[in-house]
Amino acid sequence: MHDKTAALPKGALTEDTPVDFDTISPRPGVLRALSDMAMAMLLVGATAPLGEIALAGIPLFPALAVRLALAGLALWIFSGRGGEAGTLSPKDWAVLTLQALCGVLVFNVGLWLGMRESGPVAAGVFTSATPAVMAGLGVVLFGERPSLRVLAGIVLTVAGVLAARGVEGLAWTPGAGDALLLAAVCGEAVFLLALRWLPTWLTPMGAAKRVTWIGFALALPAALIQGADVGLGDASVGAWLAVGALGVLVTAGGYVLWFRGVGAVRASQAAAITGLMPVSAVLASWALLGASPTSGQGLGCLAVGAGIWLAAGKKS
Repeated sequence: MHDKTAALPKGALTEDTPVDFDTISPRPGVLRALSDMAMAMLLVGATAPLGEIALAGIPLFPALAVRLALAGLALWIFSGRGGEAGTLSPKDWAVLTLQALCGVLVFNVGLWLGMRESGPVAAGVFTSATPAVMAGLGVVLFGERPSLRVLAGIVLTVAGVLAARGVEGLAWTPGAGDALLLAAVCGEAVFLLALRWLPTWLTPMGAAKRVTWIGFALALPAALIQGADVGLGDASVGAWLAVGALGVLVTAGGYVLWFRGVGAVRASQAAAITGLMPVSAVLASWALLGASPTSGQGLGCLAVGAGIWLAAGKKS
């Protein structure tokens, strides 16, 4: 096997890197990566409650386009003027476009429309499937073989997020919106893992800027059509503030943190970290919408923490 890591930055891993995170303690660089990714998921988890506030006064695609424009400007302001070490190939641009399509359009449209059709419980069930989808993609795309410990961590994470969303067994009836929610989960999983196909010299900020503006270009035509039929000036200040938070904090902040960390960890570890997303949605709904968490949701948060520790920690 050729050593593909020789020319990579310190901490960057490929699918062929002979490192077993279940038999050694995570290195400081890996712990930093996991922390960045956890913070990204906490931010992204606020998408649903913030979206509910925004969509109360603004149509979906105008809200999404303004969100992405704000995110793109924020990333441009904070990116500085440093040059990049290479030039993107057509294949690299195709991967970035795939990320924008899956992680920006499919995820947000599927999540928001699916919640409208099937309700938040069904949305929580499908969002909770993201770790399992990512682990499956890690096996198919990168040839990874998660250990029993990692698989147990993923199962515990999924159980935790189901409890955090108030699901008891299979106490929900599939509806028309479930296909949209499933598409959102699959889109998010592809987005989160596709960074591995990008060149290692591309910085997290560079990747985030490109994905954001590509997503904006994809959303703009529908935004112009929807915006022409409504009076956007009539939207409340709270709705526009929610759009601003989605753009600057969730999109810009979440992208950079995730991109900065995912290249240094295994797909199975990234799968467990995504379990924080629906837990964050519960907490954000409590803070923003006044929905107090139940005891079951608190236990679910503890289970998620235990699942992440199992998937990323040292074998006892």
